[in-house]
Amino acid sequence: MDKKLKSLIVTTFAHFSNDSVFLVYPLLITYYTLIPGLNLVLLGTLAIVYQLIYGAVSTPIGMIADRSKNEGFMVAVGIAILGISMLAFAGSFAIAALRMPLIIAGVLLLGAGTAFYHPIGASILKGIYGKKAASMMGINGSAGSFGRSVMPIILVFLITALGTSFALGLVGIELLIASGIVYVGLMSFNKSIRAGFWGLHGLKRNRKTATAKVSIFKSGYADVLLPLVAVIFVRSMFMTGTYTFIPEYLKVVMHSEVLVGTILSVSFVFAIFGQIFFGYVTAKKGGRYTITTTAFVSAISFVLFLLAGNNVYFALAMLSIFIFVTFNGFAVILGYVNQLVPDKIANSSNAFTWGIGQIFGGAAGVGVMTLLLNYTSVTNAMWYISIFMFISIFMLPLLYRKGRKNRKQNGKGSKKKLKI
Repeated sequence: MDKKLKSLIVTTFAHFSNDSVFLVYPLLITYYTLIPGLNLVLLGTLAIVYQLIYGAVSTPIGMIADRSKNEGFMVAVGIAILGISMLAFAGSFAIAALRMPLIIAGVLLLGAGTAFYHPIGASILKGIYGKKAASMMGINGSAGSFGRSVMPIILVFLITALGTSFALGLVGIELLIASGIVYVGLMSFNKSIRAGFWGLHGLKRNRKTATAKVSIFKSGYADVLLPLVAVIFVRSMFMTGTYTFIPEYLKVVMHSEVLVGTILSVSFVFAIFGQIFFGYVTAKKGGRYTITTTAFVSAISFVLFLLAGNNVYFALAMLSIFIFVTFNGFAVILGYVNQLVPDKIANSSNAFTWGIGQIFGGAAGVGVMTLLLNYTSVTNAMWYISIFMFISIFMLPLLYRKGRKNRKQNGKGSKKKLKI
């Protein structure tokens, strides 16, 4: 099989596997609340802890990937950790005496496991596809969106048919098997590791490389990445803060759980196509252009969505546009980062931007919305959180304008300006 096609297939499968667990814990909360004695406040707090763990470990994982050059192994490890997380959740329903410790362990493992794929997967695609990486990341990212869409449905069906513990156990085993498939499929894509059981022999051989210091702050690219991280942080506060509470908002304005489910199911399908389309735009026009364009369209569509009120069709149309232009972070944000930095710091740069900007920003947004809801209605809170959307737009001029002509890319000077 062609090496490029193989890389796309395997990383796409890995992205699907990684993102399929994205909504598992929020879904499980509805089942945990049916168990007498469980602390609902603690369950909600753990949802924020998940985001914080995800963001905190992203940058160290990216740095380890840059140092070890063993990217395929690390992607597989991340998916394996997610499998163990699902087994911990399964045990929490089966073993009453260890329920809360297993829930906490499951959340911590879930946060750590989901931190692996995005920065490393983006780096692998950059190394294989070069300038076309953003387009391939769009295709790749659509699989993640699809995984987020279908896994809750699959899991609910399995729970109904087999019981909660057995269903989660099956998902855990499936992820462990997926981890093995990904490892075998990506063995040839490690930058310097080519042999060894689970890469351990290779890591030993590459110890000198693995301990070499790789720092985005010492590389000269911090001045490019820090403004981007700031913009993404504020934008993610708005984005995550809103979509977390959109179901509640729709329930208030539509007065129908059926309509809420229908609107959400239909609108979130557009995230799949948004990844593909804006990945292509990022490759052709550059990341700065794409981030700027999607920011303005996102702002207009969200305001119109709020103004739609209980007009079902108009609200559905505006929410679909909003999701289409907003839920494309993997292809657009990491595609842009890959246009800015050389291969030697690609993993750590991706992880820094994604972990600090996208994930920590999202956790802050959820925290702000939760605080607002203590004092006002969800309808008013949606308008207040939108302030961060406009702040992020005003920050867009901070984004880097031109490609660096004489930066070394993969050890070779590049005189061609990048479209970013």
